[in-house]
Amino acid sequence: MNTYRLVIKRQGALVGNLDFASTTALDGIRDIARHLAAADGCTLELQVESGQRRLLESTPEGIRLLAAEVLFRAAPRALLQDACAQAAL
Repeated sequence: MNTYRLVIKRQGALVGNLDFASTTALDGIRDIARHLAAADGCTLELQVESGQRRLLESTPEGIRLLAAEVLFRAAPRALLQDACAQAAL
């Protein structure tokens, strides 16, 4: 199961990020992209998880995870272009 991030911008300014981590993530992303593609000045970028950065603490009691950050990379543009093309119909 992949984790995806949909980056939403309006007129070049970041509006927000939506993270999806389910077996039907791409379906949800495509639904949202169809609705947002019709909005004026809205641009979308899809990213997919490429790994994690973890901060660990090692003590005599053992190793403990202090923080984890998901790392993303750009996803193939075709995943979003399909949804945007359908919105134009």
